Amino acid sequence: MDIVYSLEYSLEIGAVAAVAAILGSMLGLGGGVFLVPILTLFFGIDPKFAVGASAVVVVTNSVVGSTNHLRIRFTNPRLAMLLQIATAAGAIAGALYGVLADPRVIYIVFGVVLVYAAVSMVVRSERQVTAPPPGAPDSLQLGAAFRDPAIKEDVGYIPINVGWGMSVGVGAGVISGMLGVGGGVVMVPVMNLLMRVPVKAAVGTSTFMVGMTSVATAFVFYSRGFIDPTLVVPAIIGVFLGGQIGSRLTRRIKAQRLALLFALILLYLGLSLLLRAFGVEMPGQA
Repeated sequence: MDIVYSLEYSLEIGAVAAVAAILGSMLGLGGGVFLVPILTLFFGIDPKFAVGASAVVVVTNSVVGSTNHLRIRFTNPRLAMLLQIATAAGAIAGALYGVLADPRVIYIVFGVVLVYAAVSMVVRSERQVTAPPPGAPDSLQLGAAFRDPAIKEDVGYIPINVGWGMSVGVGAGVISGMLGVGGGVVMVPVMNLLMRVPVKAAVGTSTFMVGMTSVATAFVFYSRGFIDPTLVVPAIIGVFLGGQIGSRLTRRIKAQRLALLFALILLYLGLSLLLRAFGVEMPGQA
């Protein structure tokens, strides 16, 4: 009976991770935004173990998803490496606090982050961009272009407000380190709304970034004993499959059409975590 239960448990974890990876890859959120609240709310897993597993999963999701994003040039490597300086520093600080934090603090912070993500996904819109005019300033050489199969057009852009983007990146790193979400939940809206990076380029760049950011988080949680192989192994398998599907769907589907659905899911999970922090559980939760 124990073997059957373990098999069913592993399959359930793998299936949840695959779905989280599909959604995470399509919107550059790393998958942890969906995985951590599901593990804590519906599987009754300690939030610190859920965050530790999520950090490892986000690294896997990033590697799988970035392969396709890089090939079709949705990823801007120069921009990613520049922003990574800020997010990695914040991730280390966030992870060191996360392993010591009261679980209620994690519930509250994560709940607020998810509600923010839901709202930002509803209010944000794809900015209309055109190829940069000849002679447009690009002192950091961050300009890039890609072919968007959904609209069959070439899209060129030059990121602006880079300094502000890096400043916000520190906060995104802290959230990533504390919650194991990779930071994409903050950086995708920031790149799109503040830095004027097209949504698909923001998604591809974020997917590349979240893996490197989550390595620091995973190391800190591993050193404190919050990495459980019974969670991580089936989750990695699910993410490997889901990440490939999600990154391919990004090429053909307009992300804005999925924003409302994802926002509703994030809003539900965020409010559920906030309620749990204060001792209230939704029906069907562990």
